[in-house]
Amino acid sequence: PSIWRVSTYDGDNLPLGQGSAVVVGPSVAVTNCHVLAKARRVALRREKVSLDARLQLWDPKRDVCQLHAPGLDAPAVAIADSAQVVVGQPVYAIGNPRGLDLTLSAGLVSSLRRNAAGELVLIQTSAAISRGSSGGGLFDDRGALVGLTTLGVRDAQNLNFAIPSNWVRELPGRHALAAAAAA
Repeated sequence: PSIWRVSTYDGDNLPLGQGSAVVVGPSVAVTNCHVLAKARRVALRREKVSLDARLQLWDPKRDVCQLHAPGLDAPAVAIADSAQVVVGQPVYAIGNPRGLDLTLSAGLVSSLRRNAAGELVLIQTSAAISRGSSGGGLFDDRGALVGLTTLGVRDAQNLNFAIPSNWVRELPGRHALAAAAAA
């Protein structure tokens, strides 16, 4: 019940695209910012429920955005410490690839991709992630969120990636710093 489809619309209320989102608090879900690109309206959908959502917090550099959807009555997922993820551990991706709601795929953590400073920036996984899964959840075997699924490499087998769940935890602080710097 904590994975929802994100539907985006242009200024004429015509569909732009879709992705996935994960509920992380009361009336709050997170997704990838690229899912929301150019959207004038955003809705969260699951089964026969559709809720308008608005952008609440954002960190485009890390591709993490938080949506507020009044009436979103779904349990928040537990957020694991992504610094504890290890290569070889089983993981499960849940999202809405190509509009196929609540698709589950299983795999392993294939690699941990780090930047030049040694910080974890991507979790590589063999769990299938297809277009429309962006913003969905990558979960450990206890059901805790370890990452937000973000991309798969086309024309390559099992090259799929998620951004670390710790970035979801850090979003409020990073958003506040960015807002203060812009003021």
